[in-house]
Amino acid sequence: MTGHIAARASRDRAAAPGISFYALAAGLLVCVMAFLIVFPMLRMIMRAFTVDGALNFQGALSVLNEPWLPRVLMNTGIVIGASTAIALVVGSLMAWLNERTDANLGVMGLVLPVIPLLMPGVALSIGWAFLGAPRVGFINGMLSELPLLGASGLNLGVNIYSWAGLIWVYSLHGVPYVYLVVSASLRNLDPSLEEASRISGAGLWRTLRRVSLPAIRPALLASGLLVIISGFALFSIPTIIATTAEIDILAVRIVRLLRNDFPPRMDQAVVLGLIMLLVIALVWYAQRRVSAGGHFVTLGGRAASASRIEMGRWRLPAQVLMLAYLACASIIPLLSLTLVALQPYWTPAVEWSQLSLANFNAVLFEERMTAAAFRNSILLSVSGATIAMGIAAIAAIHVAQSTGWVSKAVDAVMKAPATISSLVLSVGFLVTFSGAPFFMAGTLSLLLMAYIVIHIPPGSIAASAAATQVGASLREASYVAGAGEGRTVRRVVLPLMLPGLAAGWAMVFVHMMGDLSASALLAGMKNPVIGFAILEIWEMGSFGLLAAFSTIMCGVITLVVLLMLWLVPARGRGGMAA
Repeated sequence: MTGHIAARASRDRAAAPGISFYALAAGLLVCVMAFLIVFPMLRMIMRAFTVDGALNFQGALSVLNEPWLPRVLMNTGIVIGASTAIALVVGSLMAWLNERTDANLGVMGLVLPVIPLLMPGVALSIGWAFLGAPRVGFINGMLSELPLLGASGLNLGVNIYSWAGLIWVYSLHGVPYVYLVVSASLRNLDPSLEEASRISGAGLWRTLRRVSLPAIRPALLASGLLVIISGFALFSIPTIIATTAEIDILAVRIVRLLRNDFPPRMDQAVVLGLIMLLVIALVWYAQRRVSAGGHFVTLGGRAASASRIEMGRWRLPAQVLMLAYLACASIIPLLSLTLVALQPYWTPAVEWSQLSLANFNAVLFEERMTAAAFRNSILLSVSGATIAMGIAAIAAIHVAQSTGWVSKAVDAVMKAPATISSLVLSVGFLVTFSGAPFFMAGTLSLLLMAYIVIHIPPGSIAASAAATQVGASLREASYVAGAGEGRTVRRVVLPLMLPGLAAGWAMVFVHMMGDLSASALLAGMKNPVIGFAILEIWEMGSFGLLAAFSTIMCGVITLVVLLMLWLVPARGRGGMAA
């Protein structure tokens, strides 16, 4: 009886005249988002290939004749290709160990991919610069103190400013993206398929090669695409490590053309951005073709009683591997940042009696630029994450309640910036809104718009997942009880979505606080943000200030994210109980 009433209520709502508020709001917001994505891209292309309103390809295409271009493209391809391969192997291996074997780390395994994401790429690269710099890095300082090495005369040491160092830090940055995607795929894979293979006589590695890997191949391809897109967009890691190593990377070259050259070579920077966009599009197309044409293992329902694979003597080494990654991707770099921040000057020989908080005091209270950068970044990140999640929530609610091409278009627009390098989008915003008729160069408003567009995809994904988990029966029950759409969303849908929205807010906040690509191009001395300030301090060579600045940034990010994730789910439960 109740089912017939609910069905009739649903039909009555569908037949009611007018447009749903959330459909209208989602449509308007998506139009704004589409405008902010498409219009800057078109303006960027027009700017590159027009002079005084007429087509002119000479200036833009002159970059193709530059002697440094082949070297830049080859260097970028080597770094991104090698780091993506390493991240795929390490990330998928750790996901498999946690999801399928008795080597899993329990609760630590759940937070393993999250903790490194709390440390932005710029802090990761600076931390490893302090660790692995020749002669003055902490690792080299400890190696030089070992008596056996000193007595043998061996000159062992590490150099982070090298090909190996650059690929190492890129790989550390890319592993969480692989881990998150592959672990989710493994949770959806029925373990009975692997058990049947082992019962049939196949060994552990043959089962992994013939059953597990083919089943999760789409996830591997998707995570590889994410790492490649992220690698092309990265400016923080190459500007800290590759520049000192004299390895020319595409992202750094684009920013140099706009920041260091006078007059700025906007036309050449745009062409390089289009080359980056073309490469990403080709990789995406190849990934789609392989995913669509591949023959993958069919996934069934997960068996709740499936036992984990016993690793035997390999269990401890597997756990050590996962903990070692966690240490290398977050704990050790953060410790090196803190140690340099406490020193009066950077040296591998630590004088514990000389440690002080002078650099922290200078960053927070004495240096006007750094204090303003913190205020502006916190303001932009909090407001930007809130606005982005508001947009994502409205779009997700509409998509979850609707079908057809309109809802698909809404969902596609929300996630579209993830397929475009953030550096390319930043160049588009710079070209479009810096001059007439907007004149927004160097303003916080321009940075806020760019942050929202660039960093909304993670929030959109989290909001979509949260909205999907709210069952249609709950909404129908609310409608049957006489509640309208607005009250149903406020009292039923949003309280249930709140934990997922909080997770999305945290991800967007972290990305905005640690942003360097948009900040390097769109910020200025009048309105500095964290990314801009880090570049200025790095170029001045004030390593103590840089370390203190980066340490405070990591602390603020961790505090805000943990506070949000701790408070919001409790409020969500309270709302549901009411």
